[in-house]
Amino acid sequence: MTAGTDPSPPSLVARLTVLTANLQNPYARLGRVDIRALTDRLERFALMAEAEKAEILLCQEVGRGREFRVDEWLAARLAMAAVYQRANGDAERFGREEGLAILSRYPLTVPVSCLLGGGLWRRLALGAVVASPLGEVAVYTAHLSLRPWRNRRQPARLRAWVADTAGERPALIGGDFNAHETAPQMAALREGWVDAFRAIHPTGDGTTHELRLFGRVVSRRRLDYLFLTQQHPRIRVVNSYLSRPDISFSDHRAVVGVFGGMYVGK
Repeated sequence: MTAGTDPSPPSLVARLTVLTANLQNPYARLGRVDIRALTDRLERFALMAEAEKAEILLCQEVGRGREFRVDEWLAARLAMAAVYQRANGDAERFGREEGLAILSRYPLTVPVSCLLGGGLWRRLALGAVVASPLGEVAVYTAHLSLRPWRNRRQPARLRAWVADTAGERPALIGGDFNAHETAPQMAALREGWVDAFRAIHPTGDGTTHELRLFGRVVSRRRLDYLFLTQQHPRIRVVNSYLSRPDISFSDHRAVVGVFGGMYVGK
C-alpha cells in the first residue's frame, strides 16, 4: 500500500428494512388467552416479517403473561436480538401486561425509554442503538394515547426525546400514534421528520386501522407511521408500503420501510 492511501474500502450502497406493527395485545381482555390461537397469529406475523426481509421490528402492544411472552417467542422464532419495556399491567403480579419491543438481526445496545403520558394507561417510547449496515442507527418504537387531549402533546415530547437520545446518529421512529395524519400534531411532526410512506406515496391510501361495529366498518384511519429524522441526508427512504390486508396478525396493518445509504467501512 502506497503512503497516503486511504485504507478504508470503497463506499458501499447499503439497505436496511424496518417494519413497525401494533401486535394487538392478547391480554387486553379478561379471561384466559388461547395460546395456540395466539401462536398461530404470531406465526403469520413472523412469516410476513421474513417475506419482507425485515431486519428491525418496532412493535407495540406486545403482550406478556405468566406462561407466555410475545417478545421472547418472536425473538426465538426469528433468531433476533430483542429489548422490551413494560407499559401497563404486571405479568408477575396480575398474570398479564403489555409493552413495547424492538427486535433486530443486528446487535442492540443502549436501550432507553420515555414516559410520554400517564393516566389509567401509560404511554411509552422505547429506543435502542442498532449496529446496522448503514452504521449506528437509533431506532424507536412508540405507542401514543387514544385520548385526543393527551395525544396532542405527545408527538412533540417524543420528537424532543428522540433528538436528545439519538445524538449524532440517524434515527428511525415507528409506532401507533393513534392520530390521523391530518391532526395538527402529526402535521407538525412531519415538519421535522420524513414520513416514509408519504415520501413514496404522496397521495396513496395509507389506512392502517379500521374500526368495526357489528361487522360494519365505521371508520378508516391512518394511525401507524414510520419516520426518518431529516438531519442525516446520508440515509434516504428507498421504499415504503403497508402489509397486505389479508395477513390477519392484528387489527392494524404493518408499515414497512426500506432505507438506503452509503456506508463507509472502517
